[in-house]
Amino acid sequence: MEVNIACPKCAWEPDGRPYWHCDRCHARFDTFETTAICPNCRKQFHDTQCIACSEHSPHLDWYRNLDTWLRDQLAKIRERVLANE
Repeated sequence: MEVNIACPKCAWEPDGRPYWHCDRCHARFDTFETTAICPNCRKQFHDTQCIACSEHSPHLDWYRNLDTWLRDQLAKIRERVLANE
């Protein structure tokens, strides 16, 4: 299963460039490479601003198919645990 990344508001897809900057230390980084954590000062960002439409959305909302992936992973864990009983 593939998890795609796109703006929940306009569907813009990031290209891996360091568009985002930390408001604490001003480091530039790719927020999806670091899971919305500044690699310099380690500040955690809850929201991510879209480069295309400038809207803010919760960082996790950018990951498409994440709910399906998580359900699949939980089912695999459940099967493994039940097999060991």
